[in-house]
Amino acid sequence: MAAFLSAPGGYPHPLRRKPATSIPASPLAGLIQNLQDKVAARVALSRTLGDALTDPVFLLGIFMFLVGFVSNIFHDEILYDLRRSHPPTADGEPHYAIPYGGLYKYISYPNYLCEWVEFVGFAIAASPHWDYTPPWMFVVAEIMVMAPRAYKGHQWYHQKFPEYPKDRKAVIPFVY
Repeated sequence: MAAFLSAPGGYPHPLRRKPATSIPASPLAGLIQNLQDKVAARVALSRTLGDALTDPVFLLGIFMFLVGFVSNIFHDEILYDLRRSHPPTADGEPHYAIPYGGLYKYISYPNYLCEWVEFVGFAIAASPHWDYTPPWMFVVAEIMVMAPRAYKGHQWYHQKFPEYPKDRKAVIPFVY
């Protein structure tokens, strides 16, 4: 999903100045449909809805998914507010600023971390036995794509802003 969302012109993004040339089906709609399918499969395997909704592993996965989802939106909104409050420069370039608030106190890319939490939660709910199944493959692929991007973006912040907080990490608080 990270590669799809970062593809030029592939997704209508609120920070873009020009509209995307093609608008694919909403990734959120696909995600919700996939989650519904997993819940239905889980219910079928558990025999009753009550069993699925009382399974602590399943509930942990759903909880992590929701926390990651809401946190991801929260941190994206911080970035959107920076862009909304500062119009592009005279030459049409976007205004860049240092984000503050939430997990930005500790890391440069909390929206990436929250997305990882979101999809680890999804993987736990959909495939709780830690098998190398599609939900877990997606988590691994997403981290492999996004971690280097976060590191490069973190370096860019330090180059662009001399006053950038030196103790901030790229994407994992206190670690990376």
